[in-house]
Amino acid sequence: MGKKFIDNPTNGAELRLIDLGYKQELQRGLSVPGNVIMGLANVSPVMAAFTYALAAFATVGTATAGGTLLQCINVLCIGLILGELGSIYPVSGGLYSITSYVLPKPLVFLGVFNFMIQAFIYIPAIAMGVGAYMQILFPQLPQGTLACSIISASSIILALLIGLNSIILNNRVTTVFLIVQLIIVFVFLYVCFANPARSLGDVVLNPQIIGASGELEPASMITILTGMGIMCAAIDGYGASLGFSEETKGSCKGVGKAVFCTALLTLLLVGACDVFSMVAAPDLKEFLTADSPLLYVIQSYMGPVWTTLLNVGIIIASFGCNIVLINYMARVLWTGGRDRLWPDAINRQLCKVSGKSQVPYVGLLVIAVVDCVLVFASDIVTMITFGGMSAAVVYLLIAIGSIRSRIVDKDITRPFKMPLFPIPSILVICFLCIAIGSQTPSDLMIVGIILVIAMLYYLLYYRPREKREAREGENKEA
Repeated sequence: MGKKFIDNPTNGAELRLIDLGYKQELQRGLSVPGNVIMGLANVSPVMAAFTYALAAFATVGTATAGGTLLQCINVLCIGLILGELGSIYPVSGGLYSITSYVLPKPLVFLGVFNFMIQAFIYIPAIAMGVGAYMQILFPQLPQGTLACSIISASSIILALLIGLNSIILNNRVTTVFLIVQLIIVFVFLYVCFANPARSLGDVVLNPQIIGASGELEPASMITILTGMGIMCAAIDGYGASLGFSEETKGSCKGVGKAVFCTALLTLLLVGACDVFSMVAAPDLKEFLTADSPLLYVIQSYMGPVWTTLLNVGIIIASFGCNIVLINYMARVLWTGGRDRLWPDAINRQLCKVSGKSQVPYVGLLVIAVVDCVLVFASDIVTMITFGGMSAAVVYLLIAIGSIRSRIVDKDITRPFKMPLFPIPSILVICFLCIAIGSQTPSDLMIVGIILVIAMLYYLLYYRPREKREAREGENKEA
């Protein structure tokens, strides 16, 4: 049963970390606003709107608008849930750490596998976006899939080299990249608001999709729900704020505020860009068939010069996103090693922290190497679509865990307490069950396979190891 603890504005998060049985090993160099910057940079509003949403536009057409609005409501509720649970468990494993505290062990591993696999989905997807936009910006570069993959792998290696430095330096670099992103977002929204081609109601209430004939035709409600499932990947990443919990100064409540603020800014920025891009598009068919629909809007109203400038900004923003994401997921792997999720030989390596910069460098290297391989082996639409499914499963489990936490740990201190409980949790569960159920059979099968592997790992390795170590402990005491 969870016990009450005392939070304080000076070092409450650090004391709570020690109370949970961990040592302070990482450098606490982030303020709450600094944490929000890292989280929002991980979201990468420009990358999410301009690249992640490509999968939705290509799959469900303008039904992306309805799917986006539903996902924005979902994100608001998830932000409240993460704010509460993150303030109780301010541990750098982020979503993984939360699942490990609020769910029974078998379900923990379902969440862990789906969450950790995102380290090997989002980073290469973002890198492939960098490669694609580089080829658009510089047509003199070698074109084609192989050349794009080489550029993408190079961007991952560069992000790794920056990530190996201290969290303070990473925060400064990330802040610069985030400012560039926000300028792009506000310029784009200004263009959309200044040039409406149709009403918002028309876009949302009359969704259309490119049919088999190549012409626009009405989209169904199921198509909107499918779009919501895909947008789970596009309007995501705000949970990265929790990955920097052990590097955030101040109170546990501050950690909760950081992740909620990051979620709120995410849904406002990304949601507005994707929805209003369809309001401003001069021709919806050309918009949906363009290589980059949002760039099509810019080029239609501002010409090639501004399109080029925004292209440069997208590349910078995307690269900044990968710097944060590789840092975040490395800390998740490090926390998993510290919690002995894997065989001990692997755990010992993942737990290594560089002496000078105090970063989990082994996790950084593992992610970079694997992701450099993956950019040669997949495509961006497949990765984003599957990433949305994987994220939906993790958030569904966390929403269930938030209800269980209120039942099992009634007396535990909740520095950031979600309002209107259990409405946010119930809404998330309903939204995500519908969104997951509306996905394609092939995507459902892949997620199902991952869940089976996760359960087999728990039943065949982790649980027997726990029992064996418990018996050994009893024998020693005897």
